[in-house]
Amino acid sequence: MKSLLASCVLLAASFSATAATKVVYGNVTEMTLSQAPMVAAKQLGYFAEEGLDVELLGFKGTGTLIPQMLAKRVDIGYPNPDTLILSQAPGQEKLPIKFFYNATRSSGWEFAVLADSPIKSIKELDGKTVGVGAMTFGNVPITKAQFKDLKVNATMVPVGIGSAAFLALTSKRIDALNLFDAQHATLEAQGTQIRRLPQAPQYAALFSNGFVAHEDMIRDKPQVLVGFGRAVAKATVFCEINREACVKLFWKEYPNAKPAGDEAKVLADGVKVFSARFDKMLDFPAGQARQWGYFPPKTWTDFAKALNAGGQLATADVNVQNCYTNAFVAQMSTFDTAKIIAAAKAFKD
Repeated sequence: MKSLLASCVLLAASFSATAATKVVYGNVTEMTLSQAPMVAAKQLGYFAEEGLDVELLGFKGTGTLIPQMLAKRVDIGYPNPDTLILSQAPGQEKLPIKFFYNATRSSGWEFAVLADSPIKSIKELDGKTVGVGAMTFGNVPITKAQFKDLKVNATMVPVGIGSAAFLALTSKRIDALNLFDAQHATLEAQGTQIRRLPQAPQYAALFSNGFVAHEDMIRDKPQVLVGFGRAVAKATVFCEINREACVKLFWKEYPNAKPAGDEAKVLADGVKVFSARFDKMLDFPAGQARQWGYFPPKTWTDFAKALNAGGQLATADVNVQNCYTNAFVAQMSTFDTAKIIAAAKAFKD
């Protein structure tokens, strides 16, 4: 009996040692092709290699996601930085959440109009109606900042994403869309010709979404965050080498997201939509070794200055260092890149 009991204890200990850690990941929209690297990390087993069992969920904007993270129902999120920076303003409640991985390294947000629209600049949106995904979306504060900077008085209305948003533009119920890059690329792939309005360099260069976690998790479970970031970094390398495979892996996880039609065209369009966001995930300084997840400190101060210039922050002198950490960059960047590249080149779906 004692021998049997001892065996059961050892078996339980062995199972506990190998059981994957459950991680809930929250995107700020439904899962779209812009999230293909996260899906690839799951499908290719990179999360599993780090001992993680990751559940992928979609939410309706940063304003919807953050409360779930504060309640610790979501472990890792993918918001814009605006909300955290604004929370550092005098008199505001500081959020116990930090960015730990810089994913979309330049702005993923765009202003799009129909190709035949007379509107040629953001300045010309004065008096017009601009569609946003939801007023809780993370781009709303920076869009307000741009409008104030340019003295633009435009009406912002929530139109959702996907077909509802596209119909709002094509039916001319709104004058412009202010959604993220992959959404506008999807609209083009569906046959609608659009133009993107140029943004001032100080706004276009601002990084966009990244991975955040509760400060308690950063303190208590750093290896979970390191493993998550490293798995996504591996998947990003894989997707860079084999974009078609990355798109197919996304459709394998979300078969209802795959459009109907000619296989070759559907795949080509999928790669185009995916690349609209993915290229910004690869926006590293030229000639330097990639530091996966690294935040240049200046980008945070530039973000605060932009929000201040646009009237969203009363002062740019806020402690942005409370918003992020680069503590895990070295560990997240430690993996065999050549091995991932070889796997991507040899991949057969």
